[in-house]
Parts: sequence; C-alpha cells; structure tokens
Amino acid sequence: MVARTAHKLITCIMPAGRGLELIEELRELGVTSAQVHHARGVGKSGKRRRGVALYAEREVVQALVEAVRADEVFDFLYAAAEIGRPHAGMLLMEKVVHGVPLVLPDLPDER
Repeated sequence: MVARTAHKLITCIMPAGRGLELIEELRELGVTSAQVHHARGVGKSGKRRRGVALYAEREVVQALVEAVRADEVFDFLYAAAEIGRPHAGMLLMEKVVHGVPLVLPDLPDER
C-alpha cells in the first residue's frame, strides 16, 4: 500500500521543442511522475488582418510532485523553460486532491 502524502501538479506550457529534454532534467532532479504532450492552438494575429489566424505549436509538461518539493520544482521549471522571457509560455501549480506518484521498479541497466 502506498502512503498518501500531499501532492501538487505543476503544468508548464511552452513553445514546442524542449519538452522531452525537460522531462529528462526532471528525472535527474528525482521527479519520476512527469509527462509531456504536444498541443496546438489558434489565436488572433497581432496585425489585425481579417481572416488571418496564428497557429501556435506548444508542448505541455506536467509533473506530479510532493507538496514539500513543489516550490523547488516550480522554480526549476521556471528557469529551465525560460518562462520569464516574452512569449515563452506559462507555468501553473495546483493542489491535487488524489494522486499516486509513478514509482519505477529497479531494473538492470540495458547498456
């Protein structure tokens, strides 16, 4: 049986291309419950021409972390994804009512 602890879900929405790299960096940080998926959206063009749409390719990285480590992981993702730059994306953190972290088994190295 898995002991229940408080968790938070951190969601990072950023331009496409760095999601898998961030997942690897999270694993090095000890976060195993993380996923990445691709997203595309339609927005309005800043040029305000009739009928012109802006298609944005994004990647969404989500990590389930223990609440005591949430601020640390949030700060890491903010810096690693360069969220402070213009148009770099956004970062969200929310409480999770029920969450069970992914625990990987110890397997021999395949190399």
